[in-house]
Amino acid sequence: MIDADQRPVVVFVARDGNGFMRDIANWIVEAAISSGRQAELVDDRLPRPDGTINLVIAPHEFFLLRDDDDATIRTAARCSIPICTEQPGTPWFLLSLGFCVGSPLVVDINSVGVEAIEREGFRARRLQLGGVSQMVQWTSAPDSPECDIDVVFLGGSTDRRAAALARLAPVLWDRHSELRMFTFSRPLTGDEPGIVFGADKYRLLARSKVLVNLHRSDESEADGYFEWARMVEAMANGCVVVTEASLGHEPLVAGDHFIETSLDQLTADVLDVLGDDNRRSRIAAAAHHVVMNDLALGPAVGELLDLIEREELGLEPGPQTRRQRRARRRPIIRGHKPPLLPAFAPYQAQRRAIYDRLLAEIDHRRELGRFRALLEYGDSDHVGKNTTSAWNQMSSGGGAEVSVIMTLFNYADVVIETLDSIVASADVVAEIVIVDDHSSDDGVDVVRQWMADHDDVAVLLLTSAANRGLTRARNLAIDNVRSDLVMMMDADNLVYPTCVRRLADALASDPEAAFAFSTLEAFGAEPGLRSAQGWHVPWLCEANYIDAQAMLRRSTLDRHEGYRVDDTMYGWEDWDLWLRIAVAGEYGVHVPEMLGRYRTQPSSMVSITNLVADDLRADLVARYPTLPWSGA
Repeated sequence: MIDADQRPVVVFVARDGNGFMRDIANWIVEAAISSGRQAELVDDRLPRPDGTINLVIAPHEFFLLRDDDDATIRTAARCSIPICTEQPGTPWFLLSLGFCVGSPLVVDINSVGVEAIEREGFRARRLQLGGVSQMVQWTSAPDSPECDIDVVFLGGSTDRRAAALARLAPVLWDRHSELRMFTFSRPLTGDEPGIVFGADKYRLLARSKVLVNLHRSDESEADGYFEWARMVEAMANGCVVVTEASLGHEPLVAGDHFIETSLDQLTADVLDVLGDDNRRSRIAAAAHHVVMNDLALGPAVGELLDLIEREELGLEPGPQTRRQRRARRRPIIRGHKPPLLPAFAPYQAQRRAIYDRLLAEIDHRRELGRFRALLEYGDSDHVGKNTTSAWNQMSSGGGAEVSVIMTLFNYADVVIETLDSIVASADVVAEIVIVDDHSSDDGVDVVRQWMADHDDVAVLLLTSAANRGLTRARNLAIDNVRSDLVMMMDADNLVYPTCVRRLADALASDPEAAFAFSTLEAFGAEPGLRSAQGWHVPWLCEANYIDAQAMLRRSTLDRHEGYRVDDTMYGWEDWDLWLRIAVAGEYGVHVPEMLGRYRTQPSSMVSITNLVADDLRADLVARYPTLPWSGA
């Protein structure tokens, strides 16, 4: 029952801020109402000293995204109670503190945050997060048919997290996983692909058996921050949390309410809990009970509101007792960053000259190769052809479901591994089209021997008598495929057995999609992830984050005339194709699972393209001016 004699509660959150913060704001509104308060969420104005209790969720976002003058914002901040949600040591935590100056009380959702705030000289109090009814979508046991996702990850992409998740790829490829990742470049409002908030997020967690939680930065386990909001959401929905060791998780108990692990033990612990239904059910039930009963958010918010009212906090703007931290008023957006330091800017002309000379040398070598081919074969574009018996027997246009294209240039040492991974593809009939772009090693002989050993696999090998370049080699392969679906492969990358099938299914489920791609496990010199975010044109205009290893409809390739033959876009051929698809109003569909493997190689040399990256990007901006280029 609402008590009319108590001060009403207004919970403020940024209209254009992170959806995560809005979720927390909605929890607090529900909790305040359940504790007998009149409460509402507001996102279109600043707090004011009008007798209400003003709670500001994530002050660094809320105030930074306002257009009001500094004096007005400082006044609003001093008649508010900020609720901080960020990890100490991060820039966002420091930004929050800047807007806490003059506030009578600072609240944080983690005990570690409270301690850090108190060290800065603020009066601080912890708000113990717990469950509210709106976040619960779990209606059945974790081993029920409705619980069809084995592993889920929800969080920002960092190098540390990417490398840790890559370790799980060998055990996740044949399971159903959802790796929902985002970048920290700007607030996430729900328009970005793959990111879920509110009821959609709770339903995803209720379908998931295990949530993997990884710390953002490369800190020691003992210093890890317990992400309370993410934990409560998962536990409320019967999803068992497997997390790195953390501080500040009390009163939750490791082993009873969640599983604590290390990076070295992560894979084993995930497999163990997935394989033990009884243990998973026990932990899920215990955690759900704790967060929804012992840690129910209503009483905790009620106690906080009683304290604020009892001490009459926030009725008037408090004094500014500390120097206000200066902060920019706009969201932090990571746009294009020129690769050149200012000191090197005068040498751009020389770098351009080197780039042009290198391209001229490549073109000269190709012309010599074409001349030799003319002398030897009477045709400067001569292409040799080898096939397996299975290729000859497979009917044109109705045999293979998928054509896998692979271009080969001096990868004799790894090409067999790539071919073996394609052949291991499950539940799909595929043909393979290989174009050797005049390799100087024995790659062609290696492939021919492999074909002889796999005569039952439909393979076409095309050998160019002169080097054509990547785009021409790919287009030659495209001209020879016989399927409606075309899977692009580089000769040094790999696919897991489920990759081709799941990408084909993704296109079948979304008939309007131009192509499909999955998250890739990067291995070798730089372990991590590639292609980890979904299709989003603004992100694509910042940089190309989608690797060539994707499945395209043949109609898409025909409509866009394959890869652009333009040697001035050396190394950026894939990006150019994605941009053309974007300009046409088409899109790619992302499968958030690690289904392929991307080999990373150590390199001590700057790539040819990076010599003039700014110039080439300017060419793309001019070529596709209708796209939402950042910094253009």
